[in-house]
Amino acid sequence: MNKTVDSARRRFIWNAGAALSAPLAVVASSASASTTSDESSLNTRLAMLEDANAIREVARAYVKHVNAGAHAEVASLCTDPAAARLDGIRALTADPHGHDDAIDIAADRRTATARISHAAETERPIEPPCPLVEMARAQGGGVTRKTERGVLEGSFVKIDGVWKIERAAFRTD
Repeated sequence: MNKTVDSARRRFIWNAGAALSAPLAVVASSASASTTSDESSLNTRLAMLEDANAIREVARAYVKHVNAGAHAEVASLCTDPAAARLDGIRALTADPHGHDDAIDIAADRRTATARISHAAETERPIEPPCPLVEMARAQGGGVTRKTERGVLEGSFVKIDGVWKIERAAFRTD
């Protein structure tokens, strides 16, 4: 009788252990899948943040080179230098009051658009040309200068892992 009771207890404990461990195995497998999913999500977010920072750096370099009048350096940041020229812009300054700055990266992480608030010093020729304006131009004048607040808009493309400016334009508010 003692053997029968011990055998029954062992069977009961074995079955109870199996019954209790089954839900734990399911939770453990879903937790590992969840951890993998969380890591993937975090890696994706990290990659997107790194891309956004790289785009900001390209935009900063662009502004620096535009302000310095370094056309060759501006051309090196662009896929097509003619598409990224800012005609009439003498200098750009980051606008500290810009609240609508945004960088939108496509899901494939190959293209992006950016809107960054800036103040621009513009210089436009006085129109229509007349003898007085021509005399002013001969003496280095004949232009109107003003500072405007606006947004530097750009489209970016990733080529061989490096972000390049595809198009840039300054839009006033």
